[in-house]
Amino acid sequence: MLEQTVKARVIKASVSPATKQMYQDDFANLYGDIIEPPYNLKELKLIGEYSSILQQCVDAYKTNIVGFGVEAERKLDVNSDEIDKTKKEQAETEYTRLGEFVRYLNLDESPEIVLGYVIDDKEKTGNGYLEILRDGIGTPVGIEYVDSQYMRVCKKTVPEEVEYTIYENGIEKKVKRWKRFRKYVQLVDEKKVFFKEYGDPRIMDLSTGKFNDRTPEHLQATEIFHFKIGSETYGKPRWIGNLISLYGARKAEELNLMYFKNGRHIPAAITVSNGKLDDTSYEALQGYMNDLQGTDNAHKFLLLEAMGTVEEKMINGDEKVTPVKVEIKSLAEVLQQDALFLEYDENTRRKIRSSFRLPPLYTGEAQEFSRATADTARKVTEEQVFQPERKTLARTLNALFLEPLGFKYVKLSIKGADFHDPVEISKVLTPFIQAGAVAPNDLRGLLGQVLGKKIEPFGDEYNIPIQILRGQVENDPLSQILSIQKSDEKQSDLINLLKDIRDVLEMRS
Repeated sequence: MLEQTVKARVIKASVSPATKQMYQDDFANLYGDIIEPPYNLKELKLIGEYSSILQQCVDAYKTNIVGFGVEAERKLDVNSDEIDKTKKEQAETEYTRLGEFVRYLNLDESPEIVLGYVIDDKEKTGNGYLEILRDGIGTPVGIEYVDSQYMRVCKKTVPEEVEYTIYENGIEKKVKRWKRFRKYVQLVDEKKVFFKEYGDPRIMDLSTGKFNDRTPEHLQATEIFHFKIGSETYGKPRWIGNLISLYGARKAEELNLMYFKNGRHIPAAITVSNGKLDDTSYEALQGYMNDLQGTDNAHKFLLLEAMGTVEEKMINGDEKVTPVKVEIKSLAEVLQQDALFLEYDENTRRKIRSSFRLPPLYTGEAQEFSRATADTARKVTEEQVFQPERKTLARTLNALFLEPLGFKYVKLSIKGADFHDPVEISKVLTPFIQAGAVAPNDLRGLLGQVLGKKIEPFGDEYNIPIQILRGQVENDPLSQILSIQKSDEKQSDLINLLKDIRDVLEMRS
């Protein structure tokens, strides 16, 4: 009895080899006093270029936190009669100085753009750095953006005594405490520069990182303020838990790209019964798979030749060959459907947005929003996300600059989005207007918003609630002329009233 054997060969297209690149950390041999970050900062900084959703979330944070402007704001109501003249004058002077300080905080770009760069780094890498510049007398005068991927944090130094200004029962008071400051180091093109933490009173050599009071002014290190997410030495991005999903979505998109680039190839099993493929057919099949790329090869035909098995030799020298049967069976049913990748991508986008606590409206996906749901989403996000972030940043900036600049009656304020709807406000004001609780000038600003132009207020003699003004008119004898209608039954009343007015005027003359 003859044995039957089954042979199988796998034919696949040749693929490009995997990358052999390695991540090079320029600080690799310097860690010790310099603390190593928990993640690859360069990769985190560039990962927004490989994601279809991360950059939109970061841009939404930048726009809604600092995009509406940084401005000076008074702490006192200068129009109040309870504030004495000296405080009013000092408040106005500080307001002017702070406005000029904000305007020239960076001579090349606006403060909003510089702070936007810091927020961009903070949301991508978990860390943002701001360089604080001082003038010759030690007063802060400017800020500069520092790229987070080139910065590293050093261990804390020995304690240093620092003086602070606080208020106790409204009275200014000086206190001292011991604090341990950090050093920071930047490495670009193998050149190392040291910085000291903001508020460190010691003089540091920027090239060595050592504290030396004899350091020349042009070699003295400037100060760094570290914005970070979390309480550890280095911050961590709020989306770091979804890092695998982000990479998976990228791989899914690369797979789809190769699908469209190479053309769709349906996997199939080629079965040969009672025979075998010769070497020429095998090589032709391998070449067919290797060339299966691009639209030019989308409609190629494949010719396979098979040799039958010799059963026996005849007496006359001929051979009896078994008929060969070649079948190509499709395996398309084992392919994953395209919809699975689309669903995976959508789930990834949803996860990233959730880590930022952003609704789709803020990332340009508003197809499923009505006006009511959009307004609710905006208000909730403003209340739960942007407003707390804005207040935290404003408190930080005020702590950095107000005390060194000596400001008492003004502060820095970061503006937010204006959610006031004049139409909705007018509906709310209707009962107050009817009750006589609103004067005309109270509504002139709102009217200007509706008409899109500036409207001057009325004089004080006309800035009276309409109900009160109407009562004054009704008590005026001359106003009775306005209430008389021109009809037959009222003509006599009009004539009598005019006669009375004539008599009064003659008596006064």
